[in-house]
Amino acid sequence: MGDFRPDPRRHGISELDRVSDVLDSATVEIAGRLQREHALVADVSHQLRSRLTAVRLRLDELSAHADPEVVHEAEEAMAQVDRLTDAIDELVRASRDEDAADRDPIPVMDELCGMVAEWTHPFAEAGRTLVLTGDESLRAPITASRLREAVTVLIDNALMHGGGTCTVSVRTVRPGNAREPLVCVEVADEGEGVRDELAPHIFDRGFSAGGSTGVGLALARALIEADGGRLELQRRRPALFAVFLGSWAPGRAAGTVPEPR
Repeated sequence: MGDFRPDPRRHGISELDRVSDVLDSATVEIAGRLQREHALVADVSHQLRSRLTAVRLRLDELSAHADPEVVHEAEEAMAQVDRLTDAIDELVRASRDEDAADRDPIPVMDELCGMVAEWTHPFAEAGRTLVLTGDESLRAPITASRLREAVTVLIDNALMHGGGTCTVSVRTVRPGNAREPLVCVEVADEGEGVRDELAPHIFDRGFSAGGSTGVGLALARALIEADGGRLELQRRRPALFAVFLGSWAPGRAAGTVPEPR
């Protein structure tokens, strides 16, 4: 984080001193906002963990039920709660990480496998299929929790608004005049896609055409961009979303992602 301390020096020239006063005020305001944002993240995460702990206690009671099916569902739900708690902890740590560009590359497929497995059952209940395919050797310099949460939003979006098979694929692409390939995570389905009038606004925070909060896609894009990547709607019908990450090679500076074209 930068140095946001006010500069007490003045120049003895009224015009310059007024500029210094304005800059000092802006500095104090920026520092205050950053402090409030960090405090908000901490408060929200604490509240979420408290609620999740309460939920887990109730599920723990259900795990002693006489019906084996109830016990199985309770144990599955507890595992989900544990994973969600871990995800919250990782996101909080990531929000405090000021060196995203220097993070180590992670195996993308490994990070997505468990998350995709969790969504297989909801798709099956809807009479649909979710598949993951791609190159298991690909690595990218991105925060694991941010990648998982962003792709989760895209999969949930495909379940709620899409149709047919949902395919999550991991491959390399070379957009535009990029000198090096990028790792690309694509989420596509076989539904009716995104209407033309909605496409320019789907990443706008608060925008929703289906009764949702309108936060999901905006959050997913913000999470990916926080690590220097890009999230784009690559195809409207049927919908295909693409997450562009920096592919890793020895000697390459991490986190550098050319603008997709």
